[in-house]
Amino acid sequence: MNPALSHLSTAPQRIRGFLLTSVRHESRSIRSWESETHEHDELIWSTAGVARVRAGDAVWTVPSRRAVWVPSGVPHTIETSADSLFYATFLEAGLAAQLPREAMIVELIPAVRELLLLNAESEMPTATRLRLQRLVIELLTPSPGAQVDLRMPLTPSLLFVAERILADPGAFDTTVDWAERVGLPARELTRAFVAETGLSLTQWRIRARVRASLVPLASGQTVAATAAELGYSNPNTFIGHFREIVGATPAAYFSGGVTKSDID
Repeated sequence: MNPALSHLSTAPQRIRGFLLTSVRHESRSIRSWESETHEHDELIWSTAGVARVRAGDAVWTVPSRRAVWVPSGVPHTIETSADSLFYATFLEAGLAAQLPREAMIVELIPAVRELLLLNAESEMPTATRLRLQRLVIELLTPSPGAQVDLRMPLTPSLLFVAERILADPGAFDTTVDWAERVGLPARELTRAFVAETGLSLTQWRIRARVRASLVPLASGQTVAATAAELGYSNPNTFIGHFREIVGATPAAYFSGGVTKSDID
């Protein structure tokens, strides 16, 4: 098989003379990948369903028309919805010199997406393929306007709280409960969360719940069931939080009625 047409389930050991290779991942059910670290730089992009990526100190939902850039050596995890299709494009480390050595969102304009699909799915002369791949790499640019879905705090006590919330976003623990658990006054915990994440603990938890809802909702779970699973006694409260953060109701967002280039 041509290495540029790789459809393996794991990262390639080497690209073997080409500049990049894409690995296709398709899943009919919700799926999670354990933390991985690759020797190649990686571009994660989706064509169907919802994928969530955690890399470094941030969590992203792979946005439409953009991709998540994960440099070599950065541990990351991926979770996808049912009926999802995403690609992991691997490049030799440092080949895209215009991109930083930290995880971030990069632009994936329609032309680049089509070139990546063409590279992954079509036979062509080696010289043509290399020209295509050089153009793809040249057109990858950072997206400074794209925001991180969730910034993870760095202080161990705050990171402990954030990790537990991500593990169980529907838990009923209050800010006071978490403060007592880590031995901090509630106000100090809130101030520290704002300083390190830009959000209060309550805001961060709401955002975490909305982000966690995207995978089950994209997999066909009802709004009411998802809201209950995430600790909401009233689905309307969840819908309000979803609209505030995503910019549309769950029904509008998953019906395709929203054409946002990113999720703020």
